[in-house]
Amino acid sequence: MRNKIKYFIRSKLLPNSIFLINEKRESKSLYLTFDDGPVQGVTEGLLELLEQYQVKATFFIIGSRISKSPNLLKKIHEQKHTIANHSYSHPNFTKLSSEAMLEQIFATNELIKETTQQNCRLFRAPQGRWSIRLMFELFRLKMTAVHWSRDSVDFLKEQPEKIVKRFIDNPVRNGDIILFHDDNSRCIDALKILIPHWQSQGFSLNALECK
Repeated sequence: MRNKIKYFIRSKLLPNSIFLINEKRESKSLYLTFDDGPVQGVTEGLLELLEQYQVKATFFIIGSRISKSPNLLKKIHEQKHTIANHSYSHPNFTKLSSEAMLEQIFATNELIKETTQQNCRLFRAPQGRWSIRLMFELFRLKMTAVHWSRDSVDFLKEQPEKIVKRFIDNPVRNGDIILFHDDNSRCIDALKILIPHWQSQGFSLNALECK
């Protein structure tokens, strides 16, 4: 509850260009985001599903995984999804010095640039652990901190039906930024049901823009 209050206050006090927790538009829009990839055997299937339903999404990439799957990152880019930074090795940023934070951010930005020729302007802290120092460094770098307004909790390794039920019981709202992870196939199985369900309700599913 304390974290929810903290993020609510930040979302009200800080402009979206600094701290983004939802992105409301006049039209009904949702924003799927995927952390911790790319992962061979999972991300490919997810990209196929997104292409099937003509959905664009945002992928928060772990830098150390790029060298293992550079072609996957290129495919994400080629399909015109947004590529964002999720650190190099997924440490707890609240325990890092400013220098160590910057090393994590720069290393991943450079790998994304080398692989896709694209500059990266969005960052999500591992496990959503934000600090004033991290926010300051991102502000200096002119990068936007991106949190989420809905969490699929797919890391709990539950059956996909439970993930679906949570979203059906507590419906999404316009502008929701939804957290999934493309390091497991449960997100794919759940989204096979959720994407057409949301589209039938008039939602478009878009990628976050690098402003």
